[in-house]
Amino acid sequence: MNPDAFVKRRFAFILGGMVAVSAYFQASGVSQLIAHQITRDGEASAPLVTDPVEAPLSEEDPPPSAAPILERNPFDSTTGPLVPPPSAAPAAPADLSQLDPYLAPPCDTGRVVLIAMSEDPEWSFAAVESDGGHTALGRRGGEIGGRKVEDIAWDRVWMTSTSGGARCQMQLGKKGGEGGKKEPEPQAAAPAPSRATYRPSSRSDVPPEIASRMQRVSDTEIDIDRSAAEKIFAQPELVTQTSAAIPEMRDNKVIGLKMMVKPGSVLESFGVQSGDIVKSINGIDLTDPQKAMLAYSRMRSDKSLSVVVERDGRPTRLRVNIR
Repeated sequence: MNPDAFVKRRFAFILGGMVAVSAYFQASGVSQLIAHQITRDGEASAPLVTDPVEAPLSEEDPPPSAAPILERNPFDSTTGPLVPPPSAAPAAPADLSQLDPYLAPPCDTGRVVLIAMSEDPEWSFAAVESDGGHTALGRRGGEIGGRKVEDIAWDRVWMTSTSGGARCQMQLGKKGGEGGKKEPEPQAAAPAPSRATYRPSSRSDVPPEIASRMQRVSDTEIDIDRSAAEKIFAQPELVTQTSAAIPEMRDNKVIGLKMMVKPGSVLESFGVQSGDIVKSINGIDLTDPQKAMLAYSRMRSDKSLSVVVERDGRPTRLRVNIR
């Protein structure tokens, strides 16, 4: 059949079907719009649901705490709870004296009577007097009175117990917590009238009670009363604060101790001058720190001191007679 003829014969039916389909889709769209509008109107008329107002905490309610969060630790599943177990004891405070030696407590016994400080630690040594009056010399790493010398400074000595105890410090001239009673000073002996008494100059650092018991024999010899010598040993600052000894090196060997002496000091009154190189005391060579300590330990009991120094390249002997 010819298509054109078919369309012409059935045109009324075809047009009616198209109108019916269009009407159906139009009616369906309008119904969807009406349903959507009805739903919005229902939501708008519904009462708003607001958050409940929190009631204020009463005195009986527990205060807010972050403990549940710390116990649960939601931020790290590997570490676990951040709250330590109840059985864990708090850590003890760190011993700051092991970090800063100047915070160490004072030693309970003993007294430092002399410190010879040098840039070379091997030539630094200290004389420590026990409560019984016995004096011992020691260097860093050595032992004095059951204690190990840990370090030496110009004004103090740090020591530790040989059994592994805590560190303590001794300041120059200060007694420990259990120091003995102060011994009475010996009576001054009358100077011999046959010799001139040593008189300090206007810039002298020698105390008058010591200077009055010193008698000049010559430029290289002097007499001193035993009581005055004991006072010098009891007050080592009279020497340490006015003089210094530095090891003198030649050809990588120590040949003696080069002296730096303040004018008017005790050592100057003994005849020692700045620049002198002390080579021996009473025959003990001062080229080794152990020998230097031995010389000092004997000085207090010797009746005289024979000191050989090198001055301007020549040997000179100084003599101190202890009466």
